[in-house]
Amino acid sequence: MDSRLPPLTNKKKQVYVKVVFLKVGEIDTIKENFVADVFIQARWREPQLDNRTATEKDLSEFWSPRLLVHNVLDASKDRTWKELVHDREGAAYVVEKRRIKGHFSEKLELMDFPFDIQSLSLQITSELAESKVVIFEDTKEISAINVTCFVDEQEWQLYDYVESVQEISTREFSTKKHIQFPWLVVGCCAVRRAGFFVWNVILIMTLISSISLATFAVDRSLPQNRLQLSITLMLTSVTFKSVANANIPKISYYTHLDRYVLFALLFTYVVCIWHAVISRFTYDVRVGELMDFWAFMSFLIIFLLFHFIYGGFLIIQYLLRRKELKTKELKYEEKALKLIGNSWKSDRQQNKRHRRKPIRMSRVRVAHIPEPEPDLTFLMVDKDDM
Repeated sequence: MDSRLPPLTNKKKQVYVKVVFLKVGEIDTIKENFVADVFIQARWREPQLDNRTATEKDLSEFWSPRLLVHNVLDASKDRTWKELVHDREGAAYVVEKRRIKGHFSEKLELMDFPFDIQSLSLQITSELAESKVVIFEDTKEISAINVTCFVDEQEWQLYDYVESVQEISTREFSTKKHIQFPWLVVGCCAVRRAGFFVWNVILIMTLISSISLATFAVDRSLPQNRLQLSITLMLTSVTFKSVANANIPKISYYTHLDRYVLFALLFTYVVCIWHAVISRFTYDVRVGELMDFWAFMSFLIIFLLFHFIYGGFLIIQYLLRRKELKTKELKYEEKALKLIGNSWKSDRQQNKRHRRKPIRMSRVRVAHIPEPEPDLTFLMVDKDDM
């Protein structure tokens, strides 16, 4: 076989990529990264090898797209190997396979925190410019995710679909400006389970702010007692917010949780200010009592109205997003059935049933339970290669 490199051409080389998320680990909201074990397969046409055979050493001398994962932070495992495959017509494709395990950065969109939906993606690009290579999602093999091995299931719900977005990125160098590079963003979807923040932050702040309405039960002639209770509640809210901030990402914009906590603080503050103001109206007892009564009713209406609007908005937003995710999941399922057949659906249903079954452990003797092996249905590689 001729070991010389093939001649360069001006024609763009088309590279088809598929990604399999073998295992998704912990999702760190504060550091904005996640742990994953992924398999990446890229294939491209090599006409010079039509109806021919080649070893992995021979394939290393031919053209390569020089793919890289842009958002990988560190990798405890990173192995790459190549194979040569032929289709039914004898057309040759070089297949580059890569197994990588490590931390991947992900810019999280936290405006809806803690009711947010995040995309955990791999940003696959090339060292070659867009004028030489273009990256597509593989149309003959489907990208997939193994949801049964999800580690952070107590905090997140992982959806069983993978979507790809093709993009173009521009970088600037010292000698050349505005060079464009191909990008393919392949990601899965994770929905945060908001129960922890609802019960431990929102509910507690609701109780504290609602108790400020009870200060109106103190006689209006004792403003010092009213102010003492209101200021105590205000300091309690501030202290609780400081403690809760340890579990909340430090970002420069407001989230749904920030808006609610801010409302609770402002509500308690305004009630406290009202008790200070009403203490000045001592010239007419009946007018002061009437003002105090309508102030109480106004605060009560504002409190209930805010929670009604806030809760209704979150419920509507949740239903709309669930509908959108279900649509994407059904679209992905149709694509998988078209490429793989009914075997894909039966395998997925079996995995879901296995996922729901709890593991029962003996009270007397606890046997070592090995970590479940990832579903390698979509890899189509030999065990020796792994």
